[in-house]
Amino acid sequence: MKILMHNKMNISASDDIILNLKVLAREKEVVRRKLLLTAEKLRVSHETLEKKVLIRTKELADAKAKDEAILASIGDGLTVADEKGRLIFFNKNASDILGVGANQNAAVENHDTYGVFDPITFKKIPTEQTPLLLAVKGHTLDKIPLFIRNARVPEGKFISVTATPILLNGKSVGGVAILRDMTKEMEIDKAKTEFVSLASHQLRTPLSTVNWYAEMLLAGDVGALNKKQKKYLDEVYRSNQRMVELVNALLNVSSLELGTFVIEPKSVDIRKLAKDVVDEQKPQINIKKIKFAFSCGKNVSFMRADPKLMRMVVQNILSNSVKYTPEGGHVRLSLSLADEKNIQIKISDTGYGIPKKQHDKIFSKLFRADNVRNKDTDGTGLGLYIVKSIVEKSGGKIWFESPVENRGTIFYVILPIKGVPKNL
Repeated sequence: MKILMHNKMNISASDDIILNLKVLAREKEVVRRKLLLTAEKLRVSHETLEKKVLIRTKELADAKAKDEAILASIGDGLTVADEKGRLIFFNKNASDILGVGANQNAAVENHDTYGVFDPITFKKIPTEQTPLLLAVKGHTLDKIPLFIRNARVPEGKFISVTATPILLNGKSVGGVAILRDMTKEMEIDKAKTEFVSLASHQLRTPLSTVNWYAEMLLAGDVGALNKKQKKYLDEVYRSNQRMVELVNALLNVSSLELGTFVIEPKSVDIRKLAKDVVDEQKPQINIKKIKFAFSCGKNVSFMRADPKLMRMVVQNILSNSVKYTPEGGHVRLSLSLADEKNIQIKISDTGYGIPKKQHDKIFSKLFRADNVRNKDTDGTGLGLYIVKSIVEKSGGKIWFESPVENRGTIFYVILPIKGVPKNL
C-alpha cells in the first residue's frame, strides 16, 4: 500500500513538472516571437532611419553647397572670423582683394600679412584696429576706407569695409566683414576731378577778363552808358560773378579731393575774422531786414589756422543762413570755447530749415535741399561739402540741427585751437 501511494505521488510530481515545463516552453515561445517581432521592427526602423539620415545628409550637403555657391558668387569680398579673431572663412573675391591666396588655412591667424593701411596717410593700421577684429569685439563699422598692399598685391588696392559682430544671446561670437574693391572707382573719380580742375583753370582766365572789362564799362571808363545798356551790362557782370564763384568752388573741391589743397596755418584772431565776414554780409542782412546778433566769449581770441580756409568755413555757413532766412528773420553767430582745446562756432537762423528726409545728404557734393531750390537758383551745392572737408581735414567736426522744416537751422563747428600742421 505504501509503495502504491509513493508511486502515485511521484507520478503527480512528474505531471506538475511536465506541466510547468510546457507552460515555460509556451512562455519562451511567446517571448521568442515578441523578440522576433521587435527585431523585425528594429530592422525596419533602422533601415528607415538610415534612409532618413542619408536623405538628411544629402539635403545638408546640398544646402551647404548652395550656401557656398551663393557666398562664392557674391560680388563683394566676404570674410568671417571666430570669437578669437581667427579667420574661418573668406570667399574668392575676398581672397583676390586681400591677396591671401586660395588656401584659407594659410591665412587663418596671420592678419598682418594683409598689409592694411590708412588710405590718406598710408600709415599701417595695427592688427587689433582692423575692421574685422573690431567687429569681433562688438563694434559695427560702415564703409570704412582702407588701403591694402602686400606681397601678392604690390600695387595696392583701395577698399571699402563694412563690418558687424556675430551676436549670440547678446554676446559677440565672431565678426563678418564685407569688402568692396574701390580702386577702379577711385581712379575714375580722380580722372574726373583732374578734368574738372583743368577745365576750371582754363575757364578762370577768360571769366576774369570778362569781369574786368565789365567793371570798366560799368564804371564809365570808356564813356557813359544809357540806362538800358547799364541794365544789360549789370546782368552780364552778375552772371559772370556767379560763374567765377562756381569755378572757384570747383577748383577748391578738386584741390581737396586730389590732396593738393595747401594749408598754411598761422595765428588768427578768430573774433576779427568773424567780424570781417559779418561786414561782408551786412548789405544782404540790411536788404532783408534781418535781425542779426554776434557774440564772442571772453576767452576766445587767437587760434592757429589757415585764415583763408577759416574765412571759407564761416562765410559759407553764414551766407547760407542769410540767403535762406526770410525777410525780417533772425540770424545769430557766436564764438565760444567748447573746451580748453577747442573753439566752437555756432550759427543759427530762423530760415527754411532742412527737410528731415534729406539730413544725411546735406554735406554731399552738388546737393541742394528741395525746399530751397525754387527760392534761390544761384546755389552750387558745393559750399557745405567744401566746409565739411576743410573742417575734418583740420581735425575738427561739423554737424547741424534742423528738427522742423521752416523753423530754422543751427550749425555747429568745432576746431582745435592749436590747429593742424602745414600742408596736411
